[in-house]
Amino acid sequence: MANPQNGSSAHQFQPKGPGPHRGDWLRKYGNLPPAEQEQQLKQDPGFNKLPPDRQNQLLDRLRNFNNQPPEKKAQILDRMETFEHMTPQQQTSARNLFQQYHNLPEDQRAKVSQAYRRLRGMPPDARSQALNSDQYRNNFTDEQRELLRGMTDLNLPSH
Repeated sequence: MANPQNGSSAHQFQPKGPGPHRGDWLRKYGNLPPAEQEQQLKQDPGFNKLPPDRQNQLLDRLRNFNNQPPEKKAQILDRMETFEHMTPQQQTSARNLFQQYHNLPEDQRAKVSQAYRRLRGMPPDARSQALNSDQYRNNFTDEQRELLRGMTDLNLPSH
């Protein structure tokens, strides 16, 4: 994400419609030191209305977000924005696909991610042809190919 204070222009957030947007809180307070971010979060009325276990989850997610490199942070914020503009059915589908992807062993996740990056730039007919090719049938399980098909159909941002 671009930070006017350090002159970085590697990534500039482009909202896809009127706000508020998912990730607005992170965009607003993301340039503060982590301790100040946590202080801001703890002062947020919406945060204080949450049960303590949910508050702890959000604090953990904030800490995890802050430990990411700038490119990964920008990618996370972009995913939040993309997700916000999906239909409820697409959101459900995306959650299911992410869960399937997350449940894969790490080496298989890397292989699926690499294939996804290749497939997502293809026109739908070429993508379908590739997924049904002997190369994909020999290198991916039926479940992995269905996962790839679902990810490319939704055009989810790459992992």
